[in-house]
Amino acid sequence: MVDISNPLIPANDAARLQDLASYQLLDARSEKVLDDVVAATARLFGVSNAMLSIVEKDTVLVKAPYNLPVPIERVPREQSICSSTILQDDTAVFEDLARATIPGVDTSLLLQLGLSFYAGHNLRTPEGYNLGSLCVYDGPPRQFSPTERALLATLAGLVMRLLELRRTLGAHADSTAVLWEPVYRAIGGQLTRLTELAKRTTPPGEPPGITEAVVADVKAIAAVVEQFVAATLKRV
Repeated sequence: MVDISNPLIPANDAARLQDLASYQLLDARSEKVLDDVVAATARLFGVSNAMLSIVEKDTVLVKAPYNLPVPIERVPREQSICSSTILQDDTAVFEDLARATIPGVDTSLLLQLGLSFYAGHNLRTPEGYNLGSLCVYDGPPRQFSPTERALLATLAGLVMRLLELRRTLGAHADSTAVLWEPVYRAIGGQLTRLTELAKRTTPPGEPPGITEAVVADVKAIAAVVEQFVAATLKRV
């Protein structure tokens, strides 16, 4: 359900924003682990741009941007497709924005930046709230297969699990800094594997080679991270 006066506002938005506040995400400071996941995501799909979006009350925060055409920290909620993405559970795909109609969303800024393709999958909390999305953009229109949708969903789930760990340890608290360092070291090895997989999957100048085998490899990487996250949470 949405607010009928604004098709981008879910009926549970007040509770969603309260849940969002507990993650302490509402700043645009760079965090290497998130930057690395987003960069690997862009390379896997062979797209020009990617980011995490965090949907706030009136604006959308651009978190961990990868190669955006212009520096953007926040955009009005009504100018972000991710504001619409959080209203649904499945991957949102718009293969040609010039031909798309998205209720409540003005896509003119994206089109002016030369971006015609969008795909995003929600960052869904254990409580069932969609905080934002892991999304990819590209210049020309393109198709996005069911296999690619599955891969994006897996990567969004990986990001959300990292955000859960981040929330538990504390985003920037000095008392948890000693805990974050081994987390980054352990996850860094898996992110290196993810980046190397992206290089093999999408050689320069060639279309992405997303296959079921690639999805399986990414799931295996995510499973290792999940095991580490679960073990760390038990110790905290």
